[in-house]
Amino acid sequence: MLGAMPRLVFFLPLILACRPSGTVGESGAPTPDSGEPADSGTSDGADGGSPDDRDGDGFLSWQVAPDPSLADCDDQDAAVTPATEILVPAGASTRGRDDRNPDQAPARSIHLSAYCMDRTEVTNAAFLHFLEAERAAGRDNVDTEGRPLFDLLDDDDSVPERLAQAEDGSWSIAEGYVDHPVTEVYHWSGVAYCASRGQRLPTEAEWEKAARGDDDRRYPWGDAALSCDLANMRPGREGAGGPAPCVDDTTPVGSYPDGAGPHGHLDLAGNVAEWVWDWYQADYYAESPDQDPRGPDSGFAPSVPGGEDARITRGGAFPSGDVFQEVSHRTIEPGDGSSNGVGFRCVRPLEEEEWTR
Repeated sequence: MLGAMPRLVFFLPLILACRPSGTVGESGAPTPDSGEPADSGTSDGADGGSPDDRDGDGFLSWQVAPDPSLADCDDQDAAVTPATEILVPAGASTRGRDDRNPDQAPARSIHLSAYCMDRTEVTNAAFLHFLEAERAAGRDNVDTEGRPLFDLLDDDDSVPERLAQAEDGSWSIAEGYVDHPVTEVYHWSGVAYCASRGQRLPTEAEWEKAARGDDDRRYPWGDAALSCDLANMRPGREGAGGPAPCVDDTTPVGSYPDGAGPHGHLDLAGNVAEWVWDWYQADYYAESPDQDPRGPDSGFAPSVPGGEDARITRGGAFPSGDVFQEVSHRTIEPGDGSSNGVGFRCVRPLEEEEWTR
């Protein structure tokens, strides 16, 4: 049995916030190739910008930006722009479906506070930087509770790990995989990585709202049929007679702009499935609050090994078929598991919050 999740407290600056589509730079983070920064006005902010653009990056704070897609999610850090994090405004959206697996029912209107979510999945380059920083702090591939951050001992598939550690402790990335999403990471790995950046894993409700918007779409891009032009996945049913995966491997993050979600997030379907914060309970949707649900207090799925601590991933991976790509689909995962098809992205809370699990 795993220990309780660490107590997380997020204290946010008064002015916070999130760049549109772009390519991936050397650090593994997207860089903009479109969008015009707003006129930041006179330079009288704390860091030389205006009061509404304190970091001087040309993007207005999420609190005042007229266009949410150009909002700055952290106006005290010029590295955070709408190219890296995208604002999801406060409001109601539908969560769940009544015509799918019973654990997706009932479909309900859920109201969420504003938050920002990473535009892409966390890359191998970004996670390697985190591992190196943790090693410098005296934690060599372990979190504060001594659990491994990256699964170097993976033996449940034939896919080689994309990160490797040398005898001297240094880390490297397999050639050609720098800007691919990190995999073979645990749920607690995502918790630790996101916390190191003042973020956390998204809740199920936050992930689904980012993928679904305010309509009843089936996939992040809408209701158009599955296509290898829209996502890195299997464009149809799995099993005998079904189509082969589009690529049968991960691809660089953000490679499918035509498959973007309603707010502009990329790879919400395909590439890798993504850890979310919540434990899994089949009947949680019927019991959850309507405002900012955080998931049940424990996980249980007797059909899954390690199901006494069952967690959830969202969005299908590169070998996954049609239903796994739907915005409402919930995939049960053992809480202490890792996979070559599971990674994560982070969210930035925009209000002070205290979570104790």
